[in-house]
Amino acid sequence: MKSLIFLTLCTTLSLPMLARSDDLLSLYEQAVLSSPELLGSEYAVELAKAQEDRSFGELLPQISLVGNYSLNHLDNIKIGRTPGSSTDYPGTRATLSMQQPLFDLQSYLLMRSQQAKTSQSEEALLNAHQKLISQLIERYVDALESADKSEIIAAELEATDRQLVRVKAMQAREMAMITDLYELEARTQTLRTELIDSENNARVALNQLRELTGSAVEQLQPIRLQAHLPEPDDTLENWVKQAGQINPELLSLRRALDAARQSITAYRAGYLPRIDLQVNGTYSDTTIYNRQSQPFDIGTAAVQATVPIYAGGTTSAKIREAEARTRLAEAQLEQKLRELEKMTRAAYLDMKTSPTRSNATDQQLAASEKSRDAMKKGYELGVVTIVDLLNAEKRLSDARLEQRRARYRYFKARSSLYYQAGRLIAPELIVFNDALVMDNKLGLQRKTNQSK
Repeated sequence: MKSLIFLTLCTTLSLPMLARSDDLLSLYEQAVLSSPELLGSEYAVELAKAQEDRSFGELLPQISLVGNYSLNHLDNIKIGRTPGSSTDYPGTRATLSMQQPLFDLQSYLLMRSQQAKTSQSEEALLNAHQKLISQLIERYVDALESADKSEIIAAELEATDRQLVRVKAMQAREMAMITDLYELEARTQTLRTELIDSENNARVALNQLRELTGSAVEQLQPIRLQAHLPEPDDTLENWVKQAGQINPELLSLRRALDAARQSITAYRAGYLPRIDLQVNGTYSDTTIYNRQSQPFDIGTAAVQATVPIYAGGTTSAKIREAEARTRLAEAQLEQKLRELEKMTRAAYLDMKTSPTRSNATDQQLAASEKSRDAMKKGYELGVVTIVDLLNAEKRLSDARLEQRRARYRYFKARSSLYYQAGRLIAPELIVFNDALVMDNKLGLQRKTNQSK
């Protein structure tokens, strides 16, 4: 099943999946082939189908052939003047039997209940696949955010180091204040500490991806900052309605409820009689007690009715169990409906406001760059202090982080919205990858801009 999912993604959409080793699609390839949760869901489907076949088999004819070969010793006991005698002889008997249920309502209803359980496991498999994609996107974005933070701190540290070298040279010529030197040294050490923590967090984030892919992830493709961030393509109420109709986890709970309700009726049918057709054919050369006789064939056709009278209370206990399971399934379904509506609404609103938020962070970054440049000139002219310049550098780093967080927040909101609506499938994953991953030219430009 996992191979089929991945093959569909590759062949149907004709994607060069192996061209990249560190983008979202290549990680998806590894995850879908190695996920224990997905594998367990596949086995659950196979188990449910086997149980369905077994329950259906209860309604089919049961045919058996029994053969018997015996060695017999007969002693005729002496009675009065009749002498006794002994005889040794072989015996042969073969019986072909067929039993076909004519009326077995309980077995039929239990089969229908098991069919609903099979549908439940299939929906659970689809949900496990979409959940895997959702987790992959979320952890991929978290890893990108952690890597970006390290990169931005490193850029600020590099700029501060250059300023420190310059101020040291100026202070040696008594052209800069000693307090400026101390401020720069303190800020440099602070940034080094922050960089150590940030790089460690980035490694932890990559390890979170390793849990999904089953192999080490060394490096990720950088984000495309200029990606188009469209708003949701429908109204909020339609998204909520869609989530209530096709969300696979919700459908799985509905199938579980159907199975529980049908099992109640099935166990109540345990009070009804069962009627079977029985057909037997027997060949034998012995009679009862294996007495030797002329070989004979006998055929029998009969209708057998079995009326349950008392089964120790097991039937009523099964009914109560099924009723309790039904109430539990109803409660779980209602809880999921409410949770689904809440999360769908939150994700929709977050995704809808994300483009505006991203534009605002772009403007914030542009303003912070202008402020930092002005502070540089002001410090060179002696009209601002080194503290003002360091604060401007810090605000610039914060603005860069906020710009990326705004993009990442959009992708997380979109992933959550599509997951709640049951639409987080392979084509949507491709949309995410195309929006997230940028080419080498854009990546080089990004690094050049951050180093300025």
